[in-house]
Amino acid sequence: MQNKIIESVFICLIYAFCSMTFSFSAKFLFKIFAFHNTTILLLYETTINIIICTIYKIIKYNKEKKEKKDSQISILQLIVTQFKERVKQNKLTIPFSISYGTGAYCGMTALSKISIPLFLALRRTLIFFVFVVQILMGKNNQQISFKFLISVFFITSGAIIAGLEHFNDDVQGYLLLLINNMLSALNLHLAQGLNQSQQFSPLDLVYNNSINLWPVLLIISILTKDIKQFFEFESLYRTEFMLSFTLVALFGFFLNLATYNCTMKNSPFAIALTHNIKDIFSTILSILVFADIQPDTFLTLGISLSFVGSFIYSLTKMQEIKKKQQQTIELTNQEIKVLIKQ
Repeated sequence: MQNKIIESVFICLIYAFCSMTFSFSAKFLFKIFAFHNTTILLLYETTINIIICTIYKIIKYNKEKKEKKDSQISILQLIVTQFKERVKQNKLTIPFSISYGTGAYCGMTALSKISIPLFLALRRTLIFFVFVVQILMGKNNQQISFKFLISVFFITSGAIIAGLEHFNDDVQGYLLLLINNMLSALNLHLAQGLNQSQQFSPLDLVYNNSINLWPVLLIISILTKDIKQFFEFESLYRTEFMLSFTLVALFGFFLNLATYNCTMKNSPFAIALTHNIKDIFSTILSILVFADIQPDTFLTLGISLSFVGSFIYSLTKMQEIKKKQQQTIELTNQEIKVLIKQ
């Protein structure tokens, strides 16, 4: 049990690191190079995803091919089987891809419009949307404690208070971010469901999702002339821009992989909680690095409330884990006593 807790915490830390690096690299790209072509950025990210996953699949395929040499299955049969499995998986992930694509576009566009401290403040409402989606999808089988409700209230209200002073700066950015939160909460539950029902791995989900989105993003970029604007972008052939552009796409890949891994190994609530805990470092660092917002009473109060809520939630979950540990020990002791009597 102790090893499982350590593993869960480690997975959450990896997710937190990937989330921070992606947010800062994307904000750097938007702010320093004044690049706001979200569709092209998503198209490039999905391309990177497909390339990395394909390389992994080829390596895995060659290994399987060697293992199948001594069997009765031909290489052609193996290819056909894998192709059919790929088509089946792509169909299963279409609803997820639609939700993810829309949410990712809203999130990236919001990040380009809102300062990181406020972006992170409103992102903390994710835990509220995860809670709502869990109820709507009928997955709320466990009894809801008073401490849990208090923690969700503190986190959500703190996020709203943090953005009050600056809410009128860019209403569109705030609305897009809330849409991103709603769809992110849905995506976390869909990812967990695909893992439980279809045994999807995090890499499988990234791969299938990217294959589904790539042609759609390409068509949209052509119709909206985003692709034309990209090739006319003044900083396109600067080494610094291409490096930053590629890093955002790479960090996006690792963030998706870490997100799905954390969701499948832990839970959607673990993702939402990690969001809040990492924000204390992200908020302070973003104020120092970008200086696009000055701390004020609302921001300080809002962030403080959110962190109090995160602490209450963490304490509640630790108490639940200890209680389960105690129940497991008691159950094991009872089984041992029964065996001894027999």
